[in-house]
Amino acid sequence: MRSKWLVLAVVTACVVMLLVSGAMAQFLLCVSTPERKGEKTVAACSAAGDKFAYVDKNGLVRILTPEELQLTMAFNPDIGKMKAFGMKYPGPVEKIRPMMPRVEP
Repeated sequence: MRSKWLVLAVVTACVVMLLVSGAMAQFLLCVSTPERKGEKTVAACSAAGDKFAYVDKNGLVRILTPEELQLTMAFNPDIGKMKAFGMKYPGPVEKIRPMMPRVEP
């Protein structure tokens, strides 16, 4: 059973990397709903229980746990406002904007 999940994760990662190999940006893709086309925000999908994968500028993929996604949105609230796209439609995905530098008092 464990090997099936490992194979599924590797195949999913390979498919995502092939789909986004030309992109040189960091973004999130909805893993739970691959046909998502930006009709909801990342925050709304996360609240509904959807899972997301983080794709870095090199095309490496990391599946985020719900806790990791919530913490990420706490540090960079703009991520929650981004439109959510699935793995079938990665073309129009918004790039993750860098965090604003914190001002220390």
